[in-house]
Amino acid sequence: MKPEFNLKTPVQFLKSVGPARARGLSRLSIETVGDLLAHYPRRYFDRSSTTLVGRIAVGQEVTVLGEVLTIGQRQTRRGGSQQTVTLGDNTGVLFCIWFNQRFLMKQFRAGQKVMVSGVVQRHNGRMQLVHPDFEVLVPEKKDDEPGLHTGRMVPVYGLTAGIGQHWLRALVFQALEKLGDGSKETLPADLVRARALCHPAKALREIHFPADRQSLEASLRRLKYEEGFFLQLLMALRRGDNSALAGVQLVKPGDMTRNLVDNLPFTLTKAQRRVLAEILADMRSGRVMHRLVQGDVGCGKTLVAFIACLFVIEQGYQAVMMAPTEVLARQHGQTLSGWALPLNVTVETLTGSTPAAEKRRILASVAHEEVDLLVGTHAVIQDTVRIPRLALSVIDEQHRFGVRQRGKSASGSEVVDHSHVLVMSATPIPRSLALTLYGDLDLSLIDEIPAGRGGTVTEVAKAADEGTVWQGCRRELQAGRQVFVVHPVIEETEGLDLKAATVEYERLGREIFPEWKVALLHGRLKSTEKQNIMDRFAAGEVQVLVATTVIEVGVDVPNATAMVIQNPERFGLAQLHQLRGRIGRGVHPATCWLLCDGFLAEESYQRIRFFADNHDGFALAEQDLRTRGPGEAWGTRQHGAPGFRLLNPVTDADLIRLCHQDSRRILENDPGLKSRSGKLLSASVEVLQGRHKGELSG
Repeated sequence: MKPEFNLKTPVQFLKSVGPARARGLSRLSIETVGDLLAHYPRRYFDRSSTTLVGRIAVGQEVTVLGEVLTIGQRQTRRGGSQQTVTLGDNTGVLFCIWFNQRFLMKQFRAGQKVMVSGVVQRHNGRMQLVHPDFEVLVPEKKDDEPGLHTGRMVPVYGLTAGIGQHWLRALVFQALEKLGDGSKETLPADLVRARALCHPAKALREIHFPADRQSLEASLRRLKYEEGFFLQLLMALRRGDNSALAGVQLVKPGDMTRNLVDNLPFTLTKAQRRVLAEILADMRSGRVMHRLVQGDVGCGKTLVAFIACLFVIEQGYQAVMMAPTEVLARQHGQTLSGWALPLNVTVETLTGSTPAAEKRRILASVAHEEVDLLVGTHAVIQDTVRIPRLALSVIDEQHRFGVRQRGKSASGSEVVDHSHVLVMSATPIPRSLALTLYGDLDLSLIDEIPAGRGGTVTEVAKAADEGTVWQGCRRELQAGRQVFVVHPVIEETEGLDLKAATVEYERLGREIFPEWKVALLHGRLKSTEKQNIMDRFAAGEVQVLVATTVIEVGVDVPNATAMVIQNPERFGLAQLHQLRGRIGRGVHPATCWLLCDGFLAEESYQRIRFFADNHDGFALAEQDLRTRGPGEAWGTRQHGAPGFRLLNPVTDADLIRLCHQDSRRILENDPGLKSRSGKLLSASVEVLQGRHKGELSG
């Protein structure tokens, strides 16, 4: 009997998928027909209406079909390269320009038919597209569906080596044909009617091969709603489970907490006090706390977390604080140890590189309740770690951990009641995204920066202004301050004309800052080497630190007042904001230079300009979501974060709120999802959890 063809069918059952192409599809996370059809187009060529070259206008977004006339490239004055392809039709010639994309020269030949898409610019009297999307048209084979690649809205997919656009497009069409109307409705009928949603089979067909823009919009709305609804339903279920758990119940803070606050050399901000009151209320409620504390860089989250730890420590319990990197974990350990020493609170730091003998000593001390606060990386949640009186787990920079790790961090206690979980994030998250990422957590916001900070000015500089930038850095060094120089890559890579950290480190030490100590920090160094370099920089023994984004989070050197970020267009705004937050942490004013190397497309320049003009992390986060999408902006796509195949939490905020309301209404009427339709919903939630490989299972 022939097996049923459905979304769970392996892609190898499709025609033309041999072992080599199956491996290529696997690199795109495509194993089944369902995975293939969920590999949505990233854009479309509207080949139902192309524009003749002679009719294009400046500022217009166009799709042009033309023949390749010439191909060439040249060196730019700044040491980069420019690639130019001229296309022609019966009405004129269009110049297509790319910068530092040498590999493109292998993809074009004179006489080819090419489709290009982009915004028209005029330069030196010529009409041109800069960094346009393009596709070299191949005559359709006889076994292709007529008009699959031309004469319609044509999907454009993300690819990998060995997987071509035409082949993947035909494979998706084949899968849709075989599936037919086999996609079953997963949403309750009353919701489908109330929200005017099309059938899932129609939505799948139309998102890949839309008949027109109206059909595409209808399919997008259906699939986005489905993503949002099931994610919100899952979060609501977990939130309900959490609220039913009994947590370690604490009383009012004692002398230890008051002594710390009274002896600080500064006063807590109103925002810090408000958030501490919310945390204390949670821990006194008798229910387990699951709270996210969100705040911009430099707002004092670490101190709030330490005071929360003191709440439990002074009542005979233990606490743990988990950080995503060894650099941040060790810095937390040093900072917290300094605060804890006058209080007779014992703090230990445990990471993956802790020597074996030291690790055994720390684990034994923790197990015998001789350690009050354990700080570390994910090493603190290994099965060998026994924390018998654990009452609070603090997780810093939550977006770098999976939700499974968040849940596991609370599982090491031998106390009868569940330990509390406090999550911290310095990455500003718009409320609509917080609903999507952290719908199972209560949200607290530290929206106030402590007084006395010097502040940071941000300047955009071109490669021609590099000398002025280094002169500004030298002034800071001569005043006894320190400098960060940040690069997006460690080593030079063929095809990417970016300044690499290793090459620049040598040049800066030799030519720019010969009288100062320059060091190099990147992720490939051993943990002990990284820590040694950071310790020397913090102590002032190193004046210039050349680094990759390993310094993005948590590095706190108040004497650092200058930062140069090379190729800022390679970073997201949220990431740039984190990097800029490493300076201006002391009393002296700071300057962050964004050094743009070579030509920047208008869109990239405007994004960098927006960053330079804005220091509000939430405004930057929303702009990042609008322009780059949540996966690229936060790195969540590669971490298996849910709901981000189509949803954008900024542009789709209203739809997310609708999903939020609908999911809660469903659970109010059917709390255990015991009804017939509820059981179908429950099965879909299980599929969602399985698709993200445990990231959603706490």
